[in-house]
Amino acid sequence: MPSLSLLKTRFLELTAKHNAIAVVTLLSLSALSSNAWADIQPRSASLNYSQKSLSNAGNPAAAALIVARKDPQVMTGGSIELGGGIEYGNLDELFAKIDELSFLFNPPGAGDDGSQPSEPPSSPTVENPSRDYTWQDLFANTPELADRLDIIKVKIATTAAALALIATEGYGKAEATSNASFVLSKDLLGGTLLFGMSFKGNSKAVGIFEDINLDVEQARSELQRIPTFTENDPVQELDLSGGISLFYNPANNKFKMSVDNDSLLLIKAAKVSQFSLSYSRKALASDAGDLYWGVKPTFYRVGLTNVGTRIGDITDTEGLFDDIKNADFIYENGYDLDLGIVWAADHYQLGAALTSLFEHTYDFPELDRRRFSSASILSLLNEHEVFTMERQLKLEAGIYTDQRHWSLNVELDANPIDDPMHDEYQWFTLTAGYAGDSWWLPSARLGMSRNLAGTGLGYVNAGVTVLKFINLDVATTIDKVILNGNELRRGINLRLGIQFDY
Repeated sequence: MPSLSLLKTRFLELTAKHNAIAVVTLLSLSALSSNAWADIQPRSASLNYSQKSLSNAGNPAAAALIVARKDPQVMTGGSIELGGGIEYGNLDELFAKIDELSFLFNPPGAGDDGSQPSEPPSSPTVENPSRDYTWQDLFANTPELADRLDIIKVKIATTAAALALIATEGYGKAEATSNASFVLSKDLLGGTLLFGMSFKGNSKAVGIFEDINLDVEQARSELQRIPTFTENDPVQELDLSGGISLFYNPANNKFKMSVDNDSLLLIKAAKVSQFSLSYSRKALASDAGDLYWGVKPTFYRVGLTNVGTRIGDITDTEGLFDDIKNADFIYENGYDLDLGIVWAADHYQLGAALTSLFEHTYDFPELDRRRFSSASILSLLNEHEVFTMERQLKLEAGIYTDQRHWSLNVELDANPIDDPMHDEYQWFTLTAGYAGDSWWLPSARLGMSRNLAGTGLGYVNAGVTVLKFINLDVATTIDKVILNGNELRRGINLRLGIQFDY
C-alpha cells in the first residue's frame, strides 16, 4: 500500500486534474477570498497590510483607507496571486495502519482450517507487518479463563487505540488557490470600488470510526465453550459481542479474530468560485483619526463531492483516490455579505469585520447508507454531508511609524468556523513589516500564526516584495512529524503573486 508521501501526491494530482482548465483561466481573472471560509494557513499571514487591504482577503473597509493614504510604496491598481498548501497529521505510515485494520476487520479465509495460512497483501511500505493475521496459538500458554479474557481485552484495546489514533492524527489535506483583485474606481460616490473573482480547490482524507464495545460477560461465556469442542468438530465462530468474532479450529487449537465494524475512510473534495464587489469609503474625519466603513456582497459557486469506504471493504487504498477523481461534484450557488469598519490614526489603527453574514449552506452528495448499520456512524455522516459558510468576527490592530515604513499588525478570529472539509479554524496572526521606497526590495514581512481551534498548529511566515511588483510568501509549521523515517514539517504554504498600477 502507498505511504503517506503518496497521499500528498494524490491530493495534488486530484486538485490539478479536476481544476486544470479553471486554474489556467483564473491566472488572469480570478481571486480567492480567505475570510469567507477557512484556509490551511491564513491569508492574513501573507502580504503587508496595505497589499492585503487591496485584495478581497482584507477588511472590506480598508481599501478606501489605503487609497487615501497615497503611500509611494503601495500599488493601488490590481494584484494576481497563486498559492498552494498541504498539511497532514502526526501519523507515520497512515495507509499501512489502515491496511492492518482492514485486514483485521475482514480477514481473508477466516473460516478455513488454518493449514494454508492467509497473509495480508504485500505492501511496499510494510515488509514485516506487526500484526500476524495467520491462525495463532492464541491461548497456548494461558489455560485459565481469566487470562484468556485478558488477552482478548488487550487485543480489543489495541485495535480501539489504533482507530482513535487514525481518527485524530490520520489525516492529510491539500489545497490550491488563485487570487486576483482590481480597483475599479478610487472615487465612486466618494468611495473605492474593488472587484474580485476567485477560485479555491481542496481535498482531504479522514477516518470516521465506530467504537468497539466489548461485553465482558458475553465474551467470558463464549470463551467457556472452547473446552467443550472435540478435534472432530468443524471451525467454530465465537461471538464475543460488539461485532468481535473469534474463529476456533478444534483440530489444531488455533484462533483467528475479526471485527465487524462500520468504521470508514472518507475522502472529500471541494471547489469554490467567488465573484465579489467591495465598496468602502470614509465615514468620519477628525483630528484624532478617520473612520472607514465597507461592504462586500459576494456570489459563490460551490462544488462538493465525497467518497466513503468501510475499512473492512478496502482492498486498494490507492484506488480510493481514483474514485474521488472520477466522482461527480454537486454544484450550488449562494450569496453572502461581509461588513467592515476601520479606525485609522497617525500611528495606529483598529478594525473589525463580520464575514458570511447570511451563513449559506451547501450539500455534499449523499453517500450510500445501505452499507452502514451503526447509528453513530450514520450521525457523523450526516454532519459531513453539509457545509455552512459560518459567520465569523475578525478583529485587527496595528501600530506603525511615520509613512508606515515599519509596522506591527495583529489579527484575531473571535470565533472558530468550519471549512468545507469540516475542519475547525480560528486564526491568531502577528506580522511585522517593512515598507520602503526601494525598487528592488520595497517590502518585507515576518510573522507567526496559530490555529486556536482544531489542529492547534502554528506557522512561521515570511515574505518579500521584489522588483516593486512581485510578491513571494512562504509559511511552514512549527510542529514536525516523522514520515518514512524522515523528519518533516507538518504543513507548508506557498504564495506567488504580482501587483501593478494602471
